[in-house]
Amino acid sequence: MSETRETAAPAPPAKCAACDEPLASRLFCDNCRCLYPADGLNHFELLGLTPTFDLDPAELRQKYFATARGVHPDYHSERGDQTVSVHLSAQLNEAQRVLADPVLRAEYLLELAGGSTAVADKRVLDGVLVDTLTLREELEETKAAGDPGARAACQANVARRHGLVLEQVAALARQLPGDEALRTRLRATLNSIKYYQKLLAEL
Repeated sequence: MSETRETAAPAPPAKCAACDEPLASRLFCDNCRCLYPADGLNHFELLGLTPTFDLDPAELRQKYFATARGVHPDYHSERGDQTVSVHLSAQLNEAQRVLADPVLRAEYLLELAGGSTAVADKRVLDGVLVDTLTLREELEETKAAGDPGARAACQANVARRHGLVLEQVAALARQLPGDEALRTRLRATLNSIKYYQKLLAEL
């Protein structure tokens, strides 16, 4: 990706500095288990993935488990580099958590593309605040009525609205880094979907 706020990550060594074997991962050597700190690598680079919104969930899981096994502290307790191992494991866990969730993944891609954070830009799409307020009122009414059917219908309606906004998030995230207008639109869309996520969590 271009136009990122991060500096370019250091190129991985072609061979292990300890045993001179080729490295398949930026983080560890399959042959001698030597570890390489991941400072400066983004989530995609940690897992050897192309930075894109349309990740293959199966590939993400495979990359995560394979890399997590290679840096796991159990393999490094006798090497004296367990501190590095624990730190790498935490970084991998965070990378997997973010990239496995489409909303968090879009947020992260927006960050890499230099977009505003939710703290810096709190705008939402037109109509979202009124829409979610109306849905919340309907939810309270179904709770008060104790009608399971009405509650299920309300939940389905919220899920449908959430799905529509998620489609917008995906469409915009696929165009990153894009221009400032696109990044601003994605920021507002990501802010908006959180209102529907909150309603779904309450349901």
